[in-house]
Amino acid sequence: MTRTEISNRRTVTRTRCTLLLIGTLLLTACGPPITETPPQPTPAAHYVPLTPVPTHSSPKPLPKTHAQAEATTVLLLGTDRRDIENGTDNTDTLMLIQLDPNAQRIAMLSIPRDLYVDIPGYGQARINSAYAYGEQAGIGGLALAQQAVSSLLGISIQHAVLLDFHAFVTLIDTIGGVDVEVPYAISDPTYPDSGTGYDPFYLSAGQHHMDGATALKYVRTRATLGGDFDRIARQQQMALAVRDRITHLDQLPTLIAASPQLWATLQSSFETNLTLGEIVDLAVIAVRIPADQIAAASIDQTCTQAWTTPAGAQVLVPDQAAIETLIADLFPSLPSAAAAQ
Repeated sequence: MTRTEISNRRTVTRTRCTLLLIGTLLLTACGPPITETPPQPTPAAHYVPLTPVPTHSSPKPLPKTHAQAEATTVLLLGTDRRDIENGTDNTDTLMLIQLDPNAQRIAMLSIPRDLYVDIPGYGQARINSAYAYGEQAGIGGLALAQQAVSSLLGISIQHAVLLDFHAFVTLIDTIGGVDVEVPYAISDPTYPDSGTGYDPFYLSAGQHHMDGATALKYVRTRATLGGDFDRIARQQQMALAVRDRITHLDQLPTLIAASPQLWATLQSSFETNLTLGEIVDLAVIAVRIPADQIAAASIDQTCTQAWTTPAGAQVLVPDQAAIETLIADLFPSLPSAAAAQ
């Protein structure tokens, strides 16, 4: 692939997130190496409801959605494809989202990238490699990633979306930035730039209005004691902040109006097994669900055990009993994978 082709592909990628209306529950992509820092508090990741926002006196009308009698699950995958020629397509962000219009509830579950699981047809490996294996084998990365996560959690997953962090930056900027309460100061002198150097990232504790570039650094950095677990918590915090911003400013109708043209233009810039109509329906459902009915959790230290493989890889071994308890609590209306077959 030529340098011009790479540049063109990046330009398309940066413009696509207005289309991804399901970005009301957005995720981000992979981060830099961990650096040592003093202990810091971790943003709460379990069952963190979003603070309700004021209701507009004259809200813009949203389109009617198609009838959805059951909860819908969407697997969101994030990958960093800056080095297209040598990239591995590992999905270093994995988030499962359930939208339940009947129960008027949203649930989000973050899955750590180093979780050591059975990849169907490939044996034990980090869960973030499932997409890459599927692409290399020609069987479909989204399909294999869905299978791996479904097998781990014991539930059926209907849809998947894959995007990289360029879309995240553009979405944040498109909606005018986000307001985030940063729980601790962050010092990351080795945060990577777009090449092979560094772009140091420092952020004080407290309330911040972030543009896309700052928000990306906030959710990508692992320069805190909790590493990936801290980053997962910040990703969920950011996802809720995005929804808060879109809902508070009543931006969804404008985004929906622009979606058909963007969909036609950006077909090759992301992957999903959702149609445009389904994306619009899910986005409308998401903003109509009350903020206090959003639950977020992660497969964290209470559900995993650190282990070093014989090959020297540092991974997380899942505690299946703990994960089953978490799933039953977080997704009470989800069908099991066995029942869906």
